[in-house]
Amino acid sequence: MVVAGVDVGNATTEVAIARIGPGRPPEFLSVTRGPTTGAKGTAACADGVLDLIDRACRRLGEEPARILLADLHPVETGLRELSADEERDLGGVAVARPVSATPSGVGAAAGRLVDLDGLAGEPLGEPVIPIVPAIDFDEAAARLNDARARGWRVSAIIATADDGVLIGNRVDRALPIADEVTDAADLPRGAWAAVEVAPPGGAVSELADPLRLAVLLALDPARARGARNAARALVGHRAAIAVRGEASGGGSTRDAAPLATLADGSTIAVEAGTAPPPLGRVRTIEGVDAALLDAFWAPLPEPGDDARLALRLRARHAVGLAVLAERSGRDLEDALAERAGCEVVVVAAETAAAVAGASTTPGAGHAPIVIDMGGGTVDLHVGLDDAGRAVAAAGAGHLVDRICGAVLGVDHLRAEQAKRLPSVHVETPFILRHEDGSRTFLEQPAPARAVAHLCLAERRGASLDPLEADLAPEVWARLRRAAKRDVIAGNLRRAVEAIGGLPRGELAVLVGGCAEDQEVVDEVALALADLDLAIARGDILGRHGPRAAVAVGLVLLHAEAA
Repeated sequence: MVVAGVDVGNATTEVAIARIGPGRPPEFLSVTRGPTTGAKGTAACADGVLDLIDRACRRLGEEPARILLADLHPVETGLRELSADEERDLGGVAVARPVSATPSGVGAAAGRLVDLDGLAGEPLGEPVIPIVPAIDFDEAAARLNDARARGWRVSAIIATADDGVLIGNRVDRALPIADEVTDAADLPRGAWAAVEVAPPGGAVSELADPLRLAVLLALDPARARGARNAARALVGHRAAIAVRGEASGGGSTRDAAPLATLADGSTIAVEAGTAPPPLGRVRTIEGVDAALLDAFWAPLPEPGDDARLALRLRARHAVGLAVLAERSGRDLEDALAERAGCEVVVVAAETAAAVAGASTTPGAGHAPIVIDMGGGTVDLHVGLDDAGRAVAAAGAGHLVDRICGAVLGVDHLRAEQAKRLPSVHVETPFILRHEDGSRTFLEQPAPARAVAHLCLAERRGASLDPLEADLAPEVWARLRRAAKRDVIAGNLRRAVEAIGGLPRGELAVLVGGCAEDQEVVDEVALALADLDLAIARGDILGRHGPRAAVAVGLVLLHAEAA
């Protein structure tokens, strides 16, 4: 009989097709993987499951008689930034923070925001800050020079495109020019604004000082104190823009952190300054419509040696949150049974299946300790005696993605790449600086869009994918590893405490998608170093690496029970 073991994860779905029969071990015919097509455990996942099974079986020429599933619990992962409202109400100061990596000029200046086209008329009797759209830099420079010759007092420039230096070279190299301001169209024309560009390697100082900012924006004393929020939001940026808005009384508002209700009825705030409780204690969280088995949160990581960046990240009041919910109903099982036309069997818990699959790693025997690190949970199973112990902790690879994405300012798909790939800084078209500080030379010049940017570097080939974050590669590497340490290693420690500790000197086999990441493996080994464990990466069936442990394990467990 042909069966399909299916592991529906939060990020990917894995399918192991095997032929089983009485008195003989399963014959594995295919192991495949694809993206999960819906929330884990829901009917929407059926499309991805059936597509993987169909593709595998078309090659084999056989259809499965049974689909084997684990007992699933969904995990929701997201990022909550409590600073959103605070940064919209900045004491009458609206703030735009350009991501410019190559501004021009140096210093701070204030003036009235005007469109470049507006410089065609009679000069105003006050300084102006022209907003240059994405046009040819030679044309923009010519129009700016003409306006200045006719009496316009241009104090600074805001450019939409990445050509601040090119414009500055043709107009005035000392003039502060913030470029790559992608939201320039939203800046209020006619409003009074300030622009600052710091020297190379520096960060804004005038706009990051609340009193200096208040002077530049001509705020009266009643509103000047409110500038503290705006100044705080601009700390650590090489170039910055602040725009005077309507008076708001100088106050600031910030969403209250949601409250988590614990098993004993007490509540705690879900925020950066509050440590998540032990595994399994959280029952509900405000804004989450589900009964919970576990919840875990972590703040954005901070560099210990960069106070400006640490303040910038801390000011966002952001936490990544993962919740493990109880599942009501069997929507996925029902959908598969109806559409596949075969029997659907729930074989075992995911942790039990992971142990069976991990034990197919050559040399592992019956793996006594298995740590399954997927997209949604860190699962720990200890089976040194007949009474195995297993726990699942909310928060794993997806939570790392959300935190990395928040630090870099990218979506979770690019963040997933950024957490795995090495980064470089393209110092010149031919020179790359790596995460360890070393430099290498390129045989072909880097693309213009990559120069002076932090880039993801494909391990194979010379592909450079620029990021907008103004971070050095060594700084990003530390933040990336800190996110993995806080989430995955931190969650593993919660799991170890919940299970009552681990015996010393045993073998721990790491499986799941996160086990493919050497940095995660290193952080796990460090977290468990005091236990003198042998930390090994799983290799399922000796050829599939650490993935597919649950899918393969479901087949093995079903064959044993058949």
